[in-house]
Amino acid sequence: MADHIDHIRKVAGIDHVGLGADFEGFHGGIKGLDDVSCYPALLAELLRRGYSKTDVKKVAGLNVLRVMRAAEKVSAELKRK
Repeated sequence: MADHIDHIRKVAGIDHVGLGADFEGFHGGIKGLDDVSCYPALLAELLRRGYSKTDVKKVAGLNVLRVMRAAEKVSAELKRK
């Protein structure tokens, strides 16, 4: 998974990487990433690879929050029209 995040960061930039938590109904998986309880190990791996604490925070949730806030703003603007 860390390799995948590395690739996305390279292609799209760190501001476009985020983790989801919907493991319900998912069959298969990634060794070592069975559920969200494994996220601390993934985030520690990103730090080990040289990601800054700020970048890890973005991956862990700040990017998702930023996008959701932007979507809420657009929704509010559309309602006013």
